[in-house]
Amino acid sequence: MKKWQLTLGLVVVLVGAVVGAKILLAPKQAVINPQDARAKGNPHARVKIVEFVDFQCPACAWGIEYLKTLFARHPNDLYIQVRYFPLTSLHRHALISALYSECAARQGKFWALDELMIPQQSQWAPLINPQPVFDAMARQIGMDMGQLNSCLGSEDARKVINDEKSMGQSLGIASTPTYFINNKMVVGTKSLQEEMKTYFPKG
Repeated sequence: MKKWQLTLGLVVVLVGAVVGAKILLAPKQAVINPQDARAKGNPHARVKIVEFVDFQCPACAWGIEYLKTLFARHPNDLYIQVRYFPLTSLHRHALISALYSECAARQGKFWALDELMIPQQSQWAPLINPQPVFDAMARQIGMDMGQLNSCLGSEDARKVINDEKSMGQSLGIASTPTYFINNKMVVGTKSLQEEMKTYFPKG
C-alpha cells in the first residue's frame, strides 16, 4: 500500500471517530409532547381541570386569568389542561390564535405565549390580521421562527385543533369556556367560580 493511501485511510478513520464521538456526546434534545405542554400543575392534584377554550373569546380570557390566579395560590392542588374549541363562526381569529398556541406547545412554549396572548386579547382581536402581533410575541419568548412558520402551514396542527373541537362536541360542548372539573361539566365563568369555591372557599 502506498504511503499516501495509508495516510488517507488513517485520516478517514480519525475523522469518523471524532464525528462518532460528537454524536455520542451531543446533548439529546427532549421530545416535546404538545398535549403535555398544554398542561400544568400536579398530575395527582385533588382538582383536575380540562378547559375547552377559544382564545379570542373574552369570557375564556377571563377564565384563563382567574385560573392563573388560583393556580398561583394552590399549585399543588390543581392540574390544568387546555383543549381547543375555536368558534370560527363567531371569532375570525379563533383558528389562527389556536394554531399559534399549538405551534408554541410543540416548542414547549405554550404557557409562555399564553402569558402574552391572553392579557393582550383586546388589542389583537380587532385587527384585520393579528399575525404580525403573534409573530412578535413568538420572537419575544424565543420561539424558532422557521419551525413556527412550518407548523402554521402544516395540516397536522390544524387536525389536532379540529380533532379536539370534535371531541368537545361529542362531550356535549356548545359554547366556550367549558370546563370539566373532576369530570363534571361546568359551563361559563360564573359557574366556574361557583364550582371552584367548593374546593377553595377562601379563593
